[in-house]
Amino acid sequence: MPRTPADLLASARSSAVHLEMRDVYAVDREDEEFKAWRAGYREDPDDPASWWRPWLTLVQEVTARGVRLRRARIVSEPVSEYIRFEYDGTFTNVHAGEQVRWLPRRQAADLCLPGTDFWLFDGRLVMWNHFDGDGRP
Repeated sequence: MPRTPADLLASARSSAVHLEMRDVYAVDREDEEFKAWRAGYREDPDDPASWWRPWLTLVQEVTARGVRLRRARIVSEPVSEYIRFEYDGTFTNVHAGEQVRWLPRRQAADLCLPGTDFWLFDGRLVMWNHFDGDGRP
């Protein structure tokens, strides 16, 4: 049975790294959240219980036991509407314990990067993320 990023993160012992390189993701679960964001909804910084659960609960549990969780987002400029949406909600990831960094694509041009997003768990296990042209897994 294929394991999910959540399964692998839950079993991580020391580190998890997530590289994101797309300017748009069309994940069904996020469609409604994206529509709400476009209509003006923003996460309430004073209400962590309302944030993206159960993912952020898992992040909090994993980082509390010492796993270093890092996320890098390589983005085009000007940033897409979807990247602005991600940016507005990233404070929830940081609050849960992730370290999130952003790198303009032009500054990544001379880096040796794979052709797709991935997760790296404990420096030994890679989970490749494959998407179609519309950003669907």
